[in-house]
This record gives sequence, C-alpha cells and structure tokens, in this order.
Amino acid sequence: MPSSNPKLWTKVDRYLADLLAPADDALTAAIEASHKAKLPAIDVPPLLGKFLALLIQVSGAKRVLEIGTLGGYSTTWMARAIPTNGKVITLELEPKHAEIARANLTRAGVIDRVDVRLGTR
Repeated sequence: MPSSNPKLWTKVDRYLADLLAPADDALTAAIEASHKAKLPAIDVPPLLGKFLALLIQVSGAKRVLEIGTLGGYSTTWMARAIPTNGKVITLELEPKHAEIARANLTRAGVIDRVDVRLGTR
C-alpha cells in the first residue's frame, strides 16, 4: 500500500530532483529573480522542467509554444532542450513578467532560441 506521508513524498521528490534535475546558477537565479520581483510562486518544479526538456528531446521538436511565461524558469528548461536552430515561442500577458523572463533567459544564455511575445487583454 502506498504511503500517504507528505513528508516522505517531499523527501523522495527532493532526492529525485537533486539526482535527475540538479539546479544550476541560471535556474537558481531565475527562481530568485522571480521571487524578488514578487511574481507568483507557481513555477514548475525541477522534475517537471526536466520532463518537459525530455519530451522535447525525444520528440525531436524544433518549435515549442508555451502559454504563460512567468519568470522563464520552464522556458529555460525547454530552450536548453531544443536544437540550436529551434525556437520556443512563449506568450505572456504581464509586461513585468515578460521583462523578468527576458533577463532570466539572457542570463541562462538561451534568449537566442526564445521569442517572448507580450499579449494584451
């Protein structure tokens, strides 16, 4: 029978994230910049970022559409996974979020593979 102990699941998740999706300077800085800018704390967890990157790699995708950029954390994962001639198009409604995301993507060295599009309501 599976355990319903949340602390255990948190430990397992942290262990797997450290093992399979370790943070690096750019990813850590993206989370910190988003937090400092008071963006909503709704970034994907590291394992989901790694999973998105894996899906892109195994599918051979050259173009990705992301709806909702926030601070660019998941965008960074996807842009790293796409071929250098590929493109991630990410749509964001909030100018502040798009500005933070562009800075994070530049810091991560993937801005050349990302098109951040600002929308309107």
